[in-house]
Amino acid sequence: MDKKPSLKFILLNLDVGIASAAMCILVVLTFMGVIARYVVGQPFTWIEEIQAAMIVWVIFGAAGAAFRTANHAAIEVFYEMFPDAVKKILNILIMIVSVITLLFLGYQVLQYIQVFMKSGRTTPVLHISYVLIYAIVPVSCVWQIVNFILVNFFHYSEAVTLEEVTDEDLEKAAREVKEK
Repeated sequence: MDKKPSLKFILLNLDVGIASAAMCILVVLTFMGVIARYVVGQPFTWIEEIQAAMIVWVIFGAAGAAFRTANHAAIEVFYEMFPDAVKKILNILIMIVSVITLLFLGYQVLQYIQVFMKSGRTTPVLHISYVLIYAIVPVSCVWQIVNFILVNFFHYSEAVTLEEVTDEDLEKAAREVKEK
């Protein structure tokens, strides 16, 4: 009997799914672009627009997951030198700076999105609205703040997103791979 993923599992992995889909599109289009340019001799004139958009979606799609998995860049060498009391103060300062920075970034991008909406600005070749390209950024900023709070205040671990995967699921997947 197949087990449906919980709403929590879906929400906690939605960002990874978005980033993964964008990365797959980016890789496939880049590969196709190389073949078109160097093998066929007919480069796609539109591919750069999609690649740039997919890079934005990969980066901001995965940013929340980076908070959950502690994969953001950090200088832990200096942090680890301090006693626990100082670390607690540093954690509060880091949280304040991170949240303010993300709120500022999200606000600024919303301002740009409003400009794009008023001007109707689109990409030159495919006429993709810049609103669509950058819509992920403010959503990602909020999601990063949520993930920052989950990790730092609720001691959330990435293991929670994997709790839905059982040994039976892994064995079933291995059997399916062997059968193919």
